[in-house]
Amino acid sequence: MEDLCELVVLVGIPGSGKTTLVQKRFRDYAHISLDILHSRNKESAEIEAALSERKSVIVDNTNTTRKTRQRYVEFARRFNVPIRAIYLKCPLDLATQRNATRFGESYVPEKAVRFFNRILEVPQIEEGFDSIEVLEVT
Repeated sequence: MEDLCELVVLVGIPGSGKTTLVQKRFRDYAHISLDILHSRNKESAEIEAALSERKSVIVDNTNTTRKTRQRYVEFARRFNVPIRAIYLKCPLDLATQRNATRFGESYVPEKAVRFFNRILEVPQIEEGFDSIEVLEVT
């Protein structure tokens, strides 16, 4: 078991592979997703509970703007844990193709995928991250 507790923030438009990445690389982390929790209050409570128990957390939301990511930087500071961003750099056409194969609640309207792509701000160390990993999605 890893001694280091960390907070990982995924950044990427819908269809970029965030949830798949969680399932492949972060199975032992507390998986935090607004798609599942449906409220910021529940999200906050889950993050606080996990970090209080020194369990690593991965935030699986689009997190496309600096403003939306700031709350996680504040959690990391409050709990004195390292924070890193993983940016899934995905071409819009690939994300829309992947999204088109989804069904039910996992489907995101193409208009929304385009919106998140338009407002996307690439994460920067200056935001408070200890490190940033860029994954080129092909």
